[in-house]
Amino acid sequence: MRIDDLDTPCLLLDLDKVNKNIATMMALLEGTGVSLRPHFKTPKCPAVAELQLKAGAIGITVAKLGEAEVLADAGLGPLLMANQVVGPKKVDRLMALLARGVDITIAVESDFNIDELVAGAKRWGQRPAGVIEGDAGLRRCGAASPAETVRLARRLVDEGIDYRGIMGYEGHMYGQPELEQRETLIRTALGIVNDHVEALAEAGLAPGIVSTSGTASVPIASKMPGVTELQAGTYVFNDLHTEEFLPGLFDYALTLLTTVISVKERYAVGDAGLKSLSNDTGQSFSVDGTVKVARLSEEHCTLTGDGIAQLKPGQRIEVIPSHGDTTLNQHDVYYVRRGDEIIDTWPILGARKFR
Repeated sequence: MRIDDLDTPCLLLDLDKVNKNIATMMALLEGTGVSLRPHFKTPKCPAVAELQLKAGAIGITVAKLGEAEVLADAGLGPLLMANQVVGPKKVDRLMALLARGVDITIAVESDFNIDELVAGAKRWGQRPAGVIEGDAGLRRCGAASPAETVRLARRLVDEGIDYRGIMGYEGHMYGQPELEQRETLIRTALGIVNDHVEALAEAGLAPGIVSTSGTASVPIASKMPGVTELQAGTYVFNDLHTEEFLPGLFDYALTLLTTVISVKERYAVGDAGLKSLSNDTGQSFSVDGTVKVARLSEEHCTLTGDGIAQLKPGQRIEVIPSHGDTTLNQHDVYYVRRGDEIIDTWPILGARKFR
């Protein structure tokens, strides 16, 4: 099968570029003593996670139990859920994974989390594992101070939960467009995480895991004291948003194929809309950069730019998503390519696993 045989809109995944991106990331970490536990919320596909593990990743990070269940069914792990498990239904799903022998560690930030884990452990006869999430300045989840982190870690131990360490995320760095200020913010945020690490060590609770950072922070985070592993995810496909922070480092492995359905004097229209392409981090562009996705409605994309003059109805355009994660979450399959040949199809089994 060739790309021309595909119906649109659909996702194309360049296997050679995926493997190159994986190799680039592993080379960045070589010799640093920092491991990689890539985030599954980017590929949402066990076939990609398996490539990452074979290349040297020590495990996989997930955001939701639904993603963990997909990976467990594929026999892949160990897993770190960089999120809290809240509510009896979700706690029972976690315990069911543990009962299957799945190695999964959960982020904890409060006594409420611990109470629910203890209750679930008693119901199921299982021993959950946890890391304390510390707030690195993102102002989202996480213990607010090193003293609170120490208190929660000690309570995990006292309650018989497998205390494994700490995690923190400096996601607020994405809101800083200036390079120097952004790098300062990353170092400050990871310095806060290290304050928590040092407090734990002084309390006799030295963390085995210190897990941080997305793709854009890797060049700095991999050299910060105390960090043992990174949760980078978007590097594996790259997208326009990530490219702003690490220009030229990773290849664009993921594109969306759309068909031109109308051409006007100053714009054209494609068949990919908000139901197949996201715009939460900005506008998308064609691979050659001559066509911009200027506007999205539910089932249409309005295309502008110098390349419009060459477009005709029925023509295909490959678009690089501004945000790959939220685009691919709307699809069910990757059409895996080498050049113009489709060599495989990979189901996106983690798509829309928002529970």
